[in-house]
Amino acid sequence: MAPGTLGAVWWRLWRAGRNSLRHLVVEQPIRGISVAVVLAVVWLMLGALFLGVLLYLGEDQYASFKRSLVESLLSLFFFTLFFLVSISDMVLVWGALFRSRAAAFHAQLPFGERALFWSAATEGGLWSSWAVLVLACPLIGALVVDRQHLHPALGDGLLMAAGAAAALLAFVICCVAVGGVGALLLARLIPLLRRGLKGIVALAGLALAIGAVVALGTLERRGEPTLLVSEIVGHLRFAENPYLPPWWAEQGLSAALDGRWTEWSYYLGLLLSTAATVALVGEWLAGRRLRLDLDALTGRPEARSAARSRPWRLLPLLPADLALLAAKDLRLFLREPAQVLQFTMFFSILGFYLLMLPRIGKTFLFDEWWRPAVSLLNLTAVAMALATFTGRFVYPLLSLEGRRLWVLALAPWPRARVVTAKFVFALLVGLPAGVMLVVLSGTMLELRPVVVLYQALTIACMAVGFTAGALGLGARLADYTEDNPAKLVAGYGGTINLMSSLAFTGLLLCGAAFPLLSEGRPGFGPWRWGVGLAWTLGITTVWTRIFMGMAWRWFGRLG
Repeated sequence: MAPGTLGAVWWRLWRAGRNSLRHLVVEQPIRGISVAVVLAVVWLMLGALFLGVLLYLGEDQYASFKRSLVESLLSLFFFTLFFLVSISDMVLVWGALFRSRAAAFHAQLPFGERALFWSAATEGGLWSSWAVLVLACPLIGALVVDRQHLHPALGDGLLMAAGAAAALLAFVICCVAVGGVGALLLARLIPLLRRGLKGIVALAGLALAIGAVVALGTLERRGEPTLLVSEIVGHLRFAENPYLPPWWAEQGLSAALDGRWTEWSYYLGLLLSTAATVALVGEWLAGRRLRLDLDALTGRPEARSAARSRPWRLLPLLPADLALLAAKDLRLFLREPAQVLQFTMFFSILGFYLLMLPRIGKTFLFDEWWRPAVSLLNLTAVAMALATFTGRFVYPLLSLEGRRLWVLALAPWPRARVVTAKFVFALLVGLPAGVMLVVLSGTMLELRPVVVLYQALTIACMAVGFTAGALGLGARLADYTEDNPAKLVAGYGGTINLMSSLAFTGLLLCGAAFPLLSEGRPGFGPWRWGVGLAWTLGITTVWTRIFMGMAWRWFGRLG
């Protein structure tokens, strides 16, 4: 590697970051202020939520097992985060090395393969982890405040927060290193899939699903002092594998909060050394295979695939123009391995959530007060999953039409029809998935049929509102020069879309909570379901009309 090659790459990243910051602070200060205000509000809301839960668990009936419960939930949090960050980083690094327009250009420059790998790995790591690091700050703050509230003699809170943040940062670095190696391995897998070995992915996914079911179903229960701990905490032990980075991160964070600095140093070193080793493996693989894999992906298309052409199958029960546009979107989606991979990851996480419900969802068997709380938490979890789906896959749809706008402008229908087609296409995927997930999870939680039906209607309204909001903001804040959907989602527009989805979720959850929390109280009869339903339908109608009008108006104007 040339001495100045890697420095030039990092200088480019530094200049890009500085220009983006200058763009927010100097050129468009209102946009920068809005980002700061949104982050501050999110921090306050999440911090208040986390601290409220921790203080509630500190009450007398839960104090005996609060520590075990918090540690198990942190292990589950890091276990899930490990796969989220690793797969997101893998997709970003793969796109930067093999898929973007800049990949072929960079490969022609006098840069070594290792420098190209480190450039993509650094940039992909920043894009995939910045939101996690920002959103984890309220969690660390709440843990520190709660620990000092219970044990004032532990020491300086700032030192505890710094140690916990260092453990989280080391864990994220480890996830990023794993994602970089995964991107190089994915580049080896794609040519095999082009040769007709698509069954590899199906068999691998099936094997992982069976393994997860077997692993979760054969866990041994450990003896605990109370029944609630054995029923809830004991089922989360699978996330505490001592040979995986998630458990090291949880132990390092807990050690920092307890002031056990020797143990904290051990786990921090374990995380950083693992990340360094995995990163060196990725550098070695890049030195041997990067340009060869790039050539296989871009320079030698399969003759059989190029010669074969399949007729377009229009989606049924739709007008011809909407069916044709939806079929076009479906084809473009299936041609993008990164999109398909993230789509698979998304539904794998939903499947994991369903597997976990029988283990952590029956707390109301010990306290009837938990029954409405668990049902609302389940609805909130499904709503957040649906908001993530629309933010990741629906919001970038209009921006990704940048290179095809001239074709759409020549089509024999108004450009507003393109927006309508994307709205229908997104609902055909998101609405059945959300309703099915609510019905299955409600059935597994043994909720009453009327509650399951009402929550299914609520999540259907959420799917409509999320889709309309994503398309409206996607048209208003479109970036037709960017072809990487992950960067579009992680940028300013994606952040604003996420915040609007959270606001819409909060509005509809108010309508969902009213009938449940007022049950059994004097003066609240069956009419409470009608009030909640009217609120839900009214908010959804107004929200959808506003944002779909924005999408129709701005997409046509910018096109």
